[in-house]
Amino acid sequence: MDPIVKDFEADLDKISSQLDFIEIVRKFTACIPEHVDQEAPTPFGKEALTLHEGSKRVHRNLPLASGTLILYTCGRFESMTRTLFEDLCQRLVGRAGTFARLPKKMRENLPIFTAKVILEPQKHGHADNGVRAFVATLASNLEVDAKVDRINHACLSLTDSNMRADVLGDLFGRVGATKMWSQVSEQASLKTHFQEADSGKVETRARRKLDELMDLRNRIAHPSGELDWPSIDSLREHISFLRLLARAMAELVGVFEVTLCAPEPATPPVLAQPPAE
Repeated sequence: MDPIVKDFEADLDKISSQLDFIEIVRKFTACIPEHVDQEAPTPFGKEALTLHEGSKRVHRNLPLASGTLILYTCGRFESMTRTLFEDLCQRLVGRAGTFARLPKKMRENLPIFTAKVILEPQKHGHADNGVRAFVATLASNLEVDAKVDRINHACLSLTDSNMRADVLGDLFGRVGATKMWSQVSEQASLKTHFQEADSGKVETRARRKLDELMDLRNRIAHPSGELDWPSIDSLREHISFLRLLARAMAELVGVFEVTLCAPEPATPPVLAQPPAE
């Protein structure tokens, strides 16, 4: 498994464990401590009674605890997606060897997104030293017949909004991977998840699912009035979807790596010299 996705799944496992614990607390709250001597409880029984009383006080707020986990889940998915994209950028650089062999879209977008970061470096988390490095790297890339061993991938992965379906598609489109969603939707794992064989319908549902998750994230982060908190089961379903989506994206990164760069120029054949007379 791709190490980037492996780290992401490890965090999803932690989130799932937190959801397990919230369910345990909910069930514990409904229990009656009939087996604990209320007059002279053991040390464990005393702590159990304290926990039971505390859990009853927060019982009605447990949906708040489970719902806020979605903020971390979405943030972690966005970070994983950008890291996966930057890894693809570096793989393409390693495969191309020269700037001219990089995908056309990638060559076109590198100056554009480098300029965006240079214009407002602090907004995007970069200091003056980073700006100088970006300028120097781009200048070396744009030299005639430039060899390339690095590009400003941190600029190319710049996003200003949540990782909705169109944002994710646009991100990978910057290097020429313009059919990310249609190719992701051809994966058997997503077809099984949505119980749908038609790739077009899978794409529609997968895009909608990610958008719904990001909309939920925004409602939690910026509450306005009464919020309908998601159930734990719905959160688990979102986590399952993100796990499958991340794996499918990682598989496609390997495909993009070997298909997006321009082919190496053909070596002209060596013509046999006529024998000397």
